[in-house]
Amino acid sequence: MKNFSKLLVVAVVLLSFLFIPKIGISEGQKQTGKDLKIAFVQMQKVTQNYYKWVDLQEKYKNDLQYYQNKINQMKQDFENLKKSGASAEELAQKQKELETRVSEYQKAIQDEYTQKTNQILDEVKNKVIEYAKENGYNLVLYEPSVIYADELVDITPQIIELLKK
Repeated sequence: MKNFSKLLVVAVVLLSFLFIPKIGISEGQKQTGKDLKIAFVQMQKVTQNYYKWVDLQEKYKNDLQYYQNKINQMKQDFENLKKSGASAEELAQKQKELETRVSEYQKAIQDEYTQKTNQILDEVKNKVIEYAKENGYNLVLYEPSVIYADELVDITPQIIELLKK
């Protein structure tokens, strides 16, 4: 029985080589580098010029200032409580409350803006992909992976214009 199983496996493997066409690319199908269309985009410049990014940064500054004002008021309340001769227990409780609030505010603003930042970066990335496909690009690179790019392959201005629409 074991010999029959081995024979069956060998037969299936041999038949598969006969009937399954070779997978791969023939020499005639290989594309040479001369036919590739490559572009470069300065993602930081694009995002900094995107109105949604600018709006988000402004909203972030405003929210940060709002939370900072709340924290400053709480610190002032704590200092006033200290000056009023509050007990060590009251001061410890107020200090813990202040630290908890600061932590909550930091987490809230970080969570909100991380999500919003990622949404905007995804929008920008999708616009770059859309532009690349519409204009026949095979490869689009950005800053961290490029040491040098001639202006000829820099599509940053086109992407900025596309995002203005």
